[in-house]
Amino acid sequence: MATNDERYEVANSLEVGRQFRAAVEAARIHGEFAIAVRASRWILDELTRSPASFGESRNFLVAAELHVRIGFAGPVYAVFGIHEPSRTVFVRKIGYSQRKL
Repeated sequence: MATNDERYEVANSLEVGRQFRAAVEAARIHGEFAIAVRASRWILDELTRSPASFGESRNFLVAAELHVRIGFAGPVYAVFGIHEPSRTVFVRKIGYSQRKL
């Protein structure tokens, strides 16, 4: 398990905060509130501990030194960038995807 010194800082904008609230509300409407909250907590834990192992790679922005990835947990997904030199994860988007049964 990563120690506090090894953890990544996770940053997001106010817009991402709004996206998160909308995703949780959509999950509530579809009867998936509890699983969406658990999935969101798990995503945050993965982003602080081992973001390069979470989800799949989408792009590498050379000039910004940013690895762009997308990761899913249950009905919740996050698009994020990892800046290794500063050990910072920037959440670009978070959303809810209704599961097909």
